Amino acid sequence: MVNDETAKEKKSINTASKKLPQEISQEILKNMFDSLLTAVGIMLYFIILNLAYSTMKQERLIEDIKVFAGVFLVVGIVLLEKSYKSDSGSKALKGIETLILSLHSLLIMHVITLFQYNFQYYLLTSSYIFSIYYVFKAIVLYTKGRRDYLSSLSDISEIVKREEPIKKEAKKRQEKESDGGVNHTKKRQLEKKKSTKTKMNQKKRKNTTRKKATSSSSNKTVKKENVEESKKVNTKSIKTAETNVQEKKKRGRPKKEVTKND
Repeated sequence: MVNDETAKEKKSINTASKKLPQEISQEILKNMFDSLLTAVGIMLYFIILNLAYSTMKQERLIEDIKVFAGVFLVVGIVLLEKSYKSDSGSKALKGIETLILSLHSLLIMHVITLFQYNFQYYLLTSSYIFSIYYVFKAIVLYTKGRRDYLSSLSDISEIVKREEPIKKEAKKRQEKESDGGVNHTKKRQLEKKKSTKTKMNQKKRKNTTRKKATSSSSNKTVKKENVEESKKVNTKSIKTAETNVQEKKKRGRPKKEVTKND
């Protein structure tokens, strides 16, 4: 339903965008002509300075430039005050532009003497730069006014705002479900790891107990064998001692030899 409504609104906007109402078109054209007229006025200002440079003395020209700079500065300050009171961005922008123009006019002679530029070429280039800026500003104002009018016609932004929380809630639910599934799988994996660790520990314990039992039994058998061997050795030594004693008894004492003197 929402998509059908948006499609219908887009169709109505496309039909309305072909023809703007007279009031809105007049406002847009008025803003464009204001910017273009300011560009023409700035070009005339620089042309007048070029003519004065060729006809007037340099000292008099410097004084006139200072006067123009002061006038522009006052106008810019007044526009900024009005924009602050009325809270309008267009007046504030005009005030900033006039302040830039006053600062540029004050620095003309300083820049020429410092960088050794030609006076007439410098003013021509500066006039071209200002005119390009104001033409670009006129184009921007036209496109902006057209967009504002088209956005005021459509209620798509409101519908999108209504749809956004629903989509966010659905995404949150999906993320929670996915996080829950992931957490469940992680828990299973951890449980499996714990079970495998416990089984390995039990096996190690059984192996250690078996090794201890086998080692103790082997030690006992070795002790028994050693005891038996020691007994055998002792019996052999006793038998040998008894045999030696019997042989001595059989032999008896040795007989004395009879000599001739006896």
